[in-house]
Amino acid sequence: MPKDRAHGQKRPAKDDRPPCKYGSKCYRKSTDHKKNFRHPEMGLQRDAGVSQDAPPVDDKVPEKPTGEDSSLPDSPGDVRESIKQKFLVEMPEDFYDFWDFCCSLKKESPSDALYELLHLRLVGPFDVLAGKLTNKKASMSDDFLCHWRYFYDPPEMQTVLSGDDKTMYHIGYFRDDPEEMPVFLASNVASEGCKIVKVAGNLFAVLSKEISKALKKCDNPQAKLRKLNGALVEFAEKKGHSLLESSKERPKPQSATFHGAGLVVPYDSKMGVGYRKLPLSDTDLKKLLAKFSDDREEGAHKDRLQELVTWIHIANDECDYGMGLEFSIALFCAGHASLHPSVNMLGGLAYKLLRREPFARILSAHLKRRNKSPYVLG
Repeated sequence: MPKDRAHGQKRPAKDDRPPCKYGSKCYRKSTDHKKNFRHPEMGLQRDAGVSQDAPPVDDKVPEKPTGEDSSLPDSPGDVRESIKQKFLVEMPEDFYDFWDFCCSLKKESPSDALYELLHLRLVGPFDVLAGKLTNKKASMSDDFLCHWRYFYDPPEMQTVLSGDDKTMYHIGYFRDDPEEMPVFLASNVASEGCKIVKVAGNLFAVLSKEISKALKKCDNPQAKLRKLNGALVEFAEKKGHSLLESSKERPKPQSATFHGAGLVVPYDSKMGVGYRKLPLSDTDLKKLLAKFSDDREEGAHKDRLQELVTWIHIANDECDYGMGLEFSIALFCAGHASLHPSVNMLGGLAYKLLRREPFARILSAHLKRRNKSPYVLG
């Protein structure tokens, strides 16, 4: 009798759940874990200590991350569907209205409408509207997920405005869930680090702030800026976009996270389920991660990292998925290639447990193509 049918157990004809990494040595007892992962060779299980059976930190990024899609289906004729196909998320209405506004400024090249005065270009999903981003530009569909993705951009952030090439200042939509609309637009200066700064609640409010910043600089042509601001006010009012909107409605974040944009996951306050704090302060965690480098990963600091991984698996067993996501964000923000396997494993698992699978795919694709300069197709 085949092993997978021992003890009367029958393997289902098709099971799309990811396999449990522990295999026949799985120590986990929770029904939620058994529901989310398949165990092809359970056999006779033994009771084992958590620290003994916790999976070690992987040493290499897989050549092809799980879930990476190499197929290139035809681009949908509808631009909204095309953006969703390529980036796995939908754009809010202000995105499309902002494109129309830039078309009114510079019909022949809307993507460059703001460059002369503000040194900002419309990029990312805007390239679909500009007709620049077709399936001929990519060798596999996951390439699109990294188009104009900067080094410190987490899966939650989608760049739409690119600024100075030297500082790598850029602005993008930030959303907590890939199936929901963004909660705000944020900026990052990739040359300086992982810090994400909330800017405004829609692109028109973002542009209003950028114009205000430029007006304070004496070397800017203020007459042209004021004319641009007048056109902005008129167009935004016509379309119903507030220039004072700071953010969409958002639950209070459970954690600030290393990048500062905050972490929001489903949380049952009565049961205390969904998130728990890491067993290490932010200060101590930063000190620990500072000991890693791209070419050196052995030592006591790696053992300490493995201990934290064990705690995260325990938290996952008890449905506190936010802990693993917070930790993976911290590792991602550290920026060391030696930590990428751990980011991929822990972050990917957290997104899947939170039912945010598109973010898992974006993360995996980004880690394969992560560079100091933004990844740009074309």
